[in-house]
Amino acid sequence: MAASSVYQMSRLTDLRVSNAVRYDCILLAGGSDARAYEVLRKASENRLVFDKVLLFDFEERRNASEEKIRDAYNRYAGLHSDITLLPCSLKDPSGGLKAIIGYGFKFNQTSRVAVDISAFTRPYFFSILKYLQDHCGLLTVDVFYTEPMSYVLPKGLLQSYRASLGSLFVMEVPGFPGLTTARKDNILVFTLGFDGDLSVFISEEVTPNSVIIVNGFPAYSPKFKDISLMNNERLLNSSGAKENISYCQANNPYDLFNFLSAIRKKHPDAFFNIAPLGPKPMALGACMFALADSSVRVVYPMPEKYASVSTDDCWHSWRYVIPLGAGLRL
Repeated sequence: MAASSVYQMSRLTDLRVSNAVRYDCILLAGGSDARAYEVLRKASENRLVFDKVLLFDFEERRNASEEKIRDAYNRYAGLHSDITLLPCSLKDPSGGLKAIIGYGFKFNQTSRVAVDISAFTRPYFFSILKYLQDHCGLLTVDVFYTEPMSYVLPKGLLQSYRASLGSLFVMEVPGFPGLTTARKDNILVFTLGFDGDLSVFISEEVTPNSVIIVNGFPAYSPKFKDISLMNNERLLNSSGAKENISYCQANNPYDLFNFLSAIRKKHPDAFFNIAPLGPKPMALGACMFALADSSVRVVYPMPEKYASVSTDDCWHSWRYVIPLGAGLRL
């Protein structure tokens, strides 16, 4: 079944149906950004019921040096009566999964699970969805995401956006090592984000035969498309792809999934590396593609540390119904 035939995305404000939508639990990332707990905060008014909240309690974020950032992180406390904190580290995506198991939480095909990816790093939510598909046997999961109203620009300049700080190393996202056997070409697919240094760093580390660049358009805001192009100018010039950029809708994971599926059909013998640096819904589409094709390798620039806050305020919140297992076929 192609993803386009199970295409389901809707804004949270459009979910106000007569009967409440109930979930066994929601997996949530602790964070200080305004959007970190927006779905949980608005659950009641949108008739969403989460019986339990499993909150990934990141030591790096919990112990931020500034009091106001710590206070923002701890806002989850008054939003639900049954919250389990799962101690973990941003540097170890597998650690969060071990915490789920260690605290005795088990999921199966009949479990109704939601994941809010708004404050998760990409390696984390990739690993979570892989775990829910391969180890728990879930056939579908509802993924929530809140768009930021704007991004933090420390120096007031477009090029000053930094969500990743310090030295970098390219990591294979746990569960997505890919399969190089009998693969002729090495293709690197980028979804463009604002932090242009990341894309150049990955390109130099992976050394692909060819590069495919995908930018988000329409974007959340018209200017975001241009900011990502300006901040990734080094990559665009070095890869020779400045005049050959593809576009997928920034808030639609199914759009990128279908794009990547079409590229795979054109290059059936290629080894695919995907670097999901762009908007998280696009990263979700890349994750769907990698879940459907185990030969795909997912790479990500793991920084020394992440910025405590990288976005301002909240825009729309979305729900995506994501097929897993047999529901994801290229």
